[in-house]
Amino acid sequence: MYSKKLALLLAVWTALTLSGCASFRNNEIAEIDKLPDVSRYANKPSVFVETHFFRGEPGNATIEILTLKEKLNASVDRTLRDSSLFSTYSLDEKDRANADYVIRLDIYNHGNHGLAALAGFISGLTMTVIPAAATDNYTVEAKLTDKAGNLINKSTYKDSVTTWIGILLLPAAASTPEKAVFGTLENQLKTVLKELVENGKLKYSQQRSLLHRLAG
Repeated sequence: MYSKKLALLLAVWTALTLSGCASFRNNEIAEIDKLPDVSRYANKPSVFVETHFFRGEPGNATIEILTLKEKLNASVDRTLRDSSLFSTYSLDEKDRANADYVIRLDIYNHGNHGLAALAGFISGLTMTVIPAAATDNYTVEAKLTDKAGNLINKSTYKDSVTTWIGILLLPAAASTPEKAVFGTLENQLKTVLKELVENGKLKYSQQRSLLHRLAG
């Protein structure tokens, strides 16, 4: 009797040890390696960024996932800092009124709920030995408004991440779910910023030359 229990525990331990999960970015939108260079401009705008992460279909989601707010804002902060596109940026509500622009990011995690549930069910029954996959879609809706609240631009970008559960050997190209998801979201934000700059939605200005300033 004890030998059977020991054998069962050993089988469970082996399954859990050998199994794993691997996430892959599906790259539905092009990877942004470099954002526009605005170093030639002396005057750059300031921006306040507001973020919301929802579970559900875009425009029809009722559940906001607040537990991800801190990690999401850390990712957005890093992208804004590295972009060098703004004179100042903030995710703190108290800075909204003083910013030249406001960017609101509504992020929706949605997809085929039946597939995700089935994947988890199959994997659970087999102690994650039989591989199962689920795809999470991420749609980012970005709204740019000016200081007065007037809408300047609205854009939508969709991408996705597929996670395999219960694969024995993790491919070299795989990431952890967290790394894959936030890598996808960072690229979507870079796409938003790139198109705002290239389409002239953000105003930059050159500093006048000394001769011009003296003559004026």
